[in-house]
Amino acid sequence: MKNYLSSTSLKSQAKGQLLGKYGTLAGTYAIHALCVSSLSGITSLFLNPGSVIEYIIYFAVSFLISIFSGLFSYGEAYIYLKTSCGQQSVLSDLFYGFKQTPDRIIRVAVVFSLISYLLNLPVFLLSLLPQETLLNGYGMLLFSLLTVVCAVIGMLLMLTYSQSYYLLLDFPDCSAREALRKSRDMMKGSKGRLFYIDLTFVPLMLLCVLTCGIGLLWLMPYMQATKANFYLDLVKQN
Repeated sequence: MKNYLSSTSLKSQAKGQLLGKYGTLAGTYAIHALCVSSLSGITSLFLNPGSVIEYIIYFAVSFLISIFSGLFSYGEAYIYLKTSCGQQSVLSDLFYGFKQTPDRIIRVAVVFSLISYLLNLPVFLLSLLPQETLLNGYGMLLFSLLTVVCAVIGMLLMLTYSQSYYLLLDFPDCSAREALRKSRDMMKGSKGRLFYIDLTFVPLMLLCVLTCGIGLLWLMPYMQATKANFYLDLVKQN
């Protein structure tokens, strides 16, 4: 029988590992968030979709930004694996994915982006329908049902492949497809555990709203370190 660490133990480990390192880790989160939000803001400023073609262009650019963000996410995974193993990180580690051969990372980022965008596509298409159609009982029910179904499927797929970046880091010769497959195999029976860990951070996220997002500079390193410890525990048990 596998004896996985509890969420409390994983979070406790993360707290200890983060002592004295919050400055660097908060900085990496701020840089990632600033880069992606700036690109998204510029996209929204210059691409104000009004027709179907404009919507397609807008989502295509947003898709590329999402893939670009994946390279930063890979760098963050590298940073928090080092942190969880007692190693020191520097701000430049955030760009680790750009320094490596990025094709494997980009392929995984494409999968994550496709999951997000394709599962939101039915909801997006419904939103293009006339407002009077959506506001009637049948239209609203269909819209709500599709939203819930897409959210659940997307969440399950994200949980299934959540360990892919860590696996690419741990196994440099592993292809993107192999990393995704290994993540799927590792997460069998553990998706609920990771989902529960995510839920335990919801109250803190709500508190961060009251700080206009400033609290995220503390919370995100805490979450990421906890998830890195989750991965290490998963590897140990498998």
